[in-house]
Amino acid sequence: MPELPEVEVARRQLARWTADRPIVRIHVPDAAVVRRSLSSKPSDVLAGGVDRLREVVGHVPSEPVRHGKRLGWVVGPVGLLAHFGMTAHLVRRPPGETPDQARLGIEVADAVVWFVDGRRFGCVTPVPIPDLEDRLREGCGPDALLEPLDGAAMRTTFRGKKAVKVALMDQVKLAGLGNIHAAEACFRARIDPATPCASLRVDDWERLADAVLVQLRETVVAEDVDEDMVYVNLGGPNPFSVYRREGEACGVCGSVVRATELGGRTTYWCPGCQPARDAEPGVG
Repeated sequence: MPELPEVEVARRQLARWTADRPIVRIHVPDAAVVRRSLSSKPSDVLAGGVDRLREVVGHVPSEPVRHGKRLGWVVGPVGLLAHFGMTAHLVRRPPGETPDQARLGIEVADAVVWFVDGRRFGCVTPVPIPDLEDRLREGCGPDALLEPLDGAAMRTTFRGKKAVKVALMDQVKLAGLGNIHAAEACFRARIDPATPCASLRVDDWERLADAVLVQLRETVVAEDVDEDMVYVNLGGPNPFSVYRREGEACGVCGSVVRATELGGRTTYWCPGCQPARDAEPGVG
């Protein structure tokens, strides 16, 4: 967390909360949130970054854009990139009220939009406006929601012995999926997440392509509310079918949901809905 749906919801919130409103003040309780690049390290703080951010004061922002898990925003003379790391999210508060773990605040006439991040992995990076689009996409594959891969494209993109769930999380190949939504897409497609990519058949890839798109679309709709978002890993409600449901009965077949480690991340799956498959080359 957050993954593509959560960042898309943040993009929509930012657009709604700042639309047609000039920025009147920038608050920076933690100067290390402004970094030289999209880094998870506060030590990569950008010298003079706070002053650069303050150049947006007085300007009406454009509508933010997103690619994968990144946001891009043009505000007057400044292009901004934002990455949410593992725990960052946006909250809206009245002027004068600062939430806990606030790193950056953007004040408009009636509210302050705060970038809140307990673990400090998230950041913002000023970039030249002409470079914003390229920097937004740098090192990333197509956006899993806006530029979805069909089954044939997935089969071409994801090859070899790597577990399919791990492969789906490779941002260079497909931008936006993380640990939760990759596992949930495998569940929707009825595919064991540990199955090697080379063992998937044509129909598996078709189901998986459909499952990824449905998973992302439905999650965005469900999470797009005009209030603070609390991620499930931070104590919020769990709307997912298998994620963090180890030991519970599957809501589809009643089998006990299990957990294992794949690619260094805890992965949840239902052995009834997602039976293991022998590792043999997929066939058409």
